[in-house]
Amino acid sequence: MSELTEADLTRATGRPRALSRHRWLRNRQLTFGLALLVLLILLFALAPVISSQNPNYQDLTQPLAGPSSAHLLGTDNLGRDAFTRLLYAGRIDLSIGIAAVIAPFIIGTILGLLAGYLGGWVDAVIMRVLETVFAFPFYVLVIAIVFALGSGIKSIFIAITAVAWVSYTRIVRGEVLVAKRVGYVQAAKAAGLSTPRILLRHLTPNVLTQALVYAMSDIVMTILAIVTLGFLGLGVQPPTAEWGSMMQDGYQYISIHPWLVTAPGIAVVLTGLALSMIGDGIAKELGRRQ
Repeated sequence: MSELTEADLTRATGRPRALSRHRWLRNRQLTFGLALLVLLILLFALAPVISSQNPNYQDLTQPLAGPSSAHLLGTDNLGRDAFTRLLYAGRIDLSIGIAAVIAPFIIGTILGLLAGYLGGWVDAVIMRVLETVFAFPFYVLVIAIVFALGSGIKSIFIAITAVAWVSYTRIVRGEVLVAKRVGYVQAAKAAGLSTPRILLRHLTPNVLTQALVYAMSDIVMTILAIVTLGFLGLGVQPPTAEWGSMMQDGYQYISIHPWLVTAPGIAVVLTGLALSMIGDGIAKELGRRQ
């Protein structure tokens, strides 16, 4: 098949063209979400500049001190600066939340492509495994796996990867089942293109949009899982600052120092809000183009 003809097939896939800048700015959800996320990332990245204190330094002469100019959110039960730990914890939770989604996204996309395009026994095997994993609640299964493997970042990655791929597989498989009946795929088959070429060049770019939208909400779910594990003592291990462990440390003092729990809780909510609005904004733009 000539390169020109294959280029024509690529154009026929109906891939959305890039939106102009003003179109993106008119999407208030996407604009606000991106602005909030960038602000949070800057705060977390500039933690050493914003606060000169060591997040793990224990000043046992000032445990549970109230908010002051020296300690904006006071100190925890070990005399550590709560505001500094809040910023450094954001680095940990957000970076793990984003990184932990990459492997499930890749695995789920590959399995979804194979299941949807090849069908037959390949689809049957993948779907049976998917249904088995999907039968268990996400958080319960993640907690159970981490409990079995032992606490720590490595266990978190393994647990989330073992559970989260199923959603991407379902999304991509559904998109492939629709897309493979479209004329450009049939034309590619008739032209004698190999299955890997059809999957990678013609199908993948057209079935990833919904998976990318879902990835935004999946990052939120992953962060919530990390925070939950930290609160239960199964997540990132001390003395590393992490929102869940900060809430667990401050929970017993919530009646006299509520900010030790509410501050990391608000940080989780703001991060989740930013990512959710970005996902909703992208979905809104995709709906407009379609």
